[in-house]
Amino acid sequence: MHNSNPFTAPRSHRPIRFGALLIAVGLIAAACSGGSDTQTIKLGEQPLAPAIEDIQSEAPEGLDLDIAFGTFDGQIANLGDYAGQPLVVNFFAAWCPSCISEMPDFEAVHQQVGDSVAMVGLSIDADAIDALELIDQTGITYDTGWDPRTTAYIEFGGFAMPTTVFIDASGEVVEVFSGALNAEALLDKIDQIT
Repeated sequence: MHNSNPFTAPRSHRPIRFGALLIAVGLIAAACSGGSDTQTIKLGEQPLAPAIEDIQSEAPEGLDLDIAFGTFDGQIANLGDYAGQPLVVNFFAAWCPSCISEMPDFEAVHQQVGDSVAMVGLSIDADAIDALELIDQTGITYDTGWDPRTTAYIEFGGFAMPTTVFIDASGEVVEVFSGALNAEALLDKIDQIT
């Protein structure tokens, strides 16, 4: 008598898929882990996923910084208003653990550099309340705004979260970096635009 129920079939007749499932879960977890310590995952000598340093966005050339964004008090602001000074634009979201972890470091750097470098945090959260709660939770005091349709994010070529854009005083986008930054790495990148 043949048992057609795959859950009670003899072990030798069941397809072996558990190992493949574990490998897939491991690859997904590694790819989604974020952070600045991301490394290439290798099976033998064949790379399975590129390191974050290998997939950085190209800085858009000749980008006009006349890019509007909303403020949390219902006004419209513009990145062009920061012309003439180095500018750091950080895209964040309340659902992004790496964003949350780097925001206190961004605040510490903001306190250190003062008005010599403008810093703007733009939330891509769909709900402004989520963004405002995160701003309150992390204690950031630099300028913030809201980009729920990701218009500015797309304009800068963002493809992962968090994304930080470094713009020099002449308005040239020097770098678009995807991944979390600690205070030391952020200061190193700011040195490139000052």
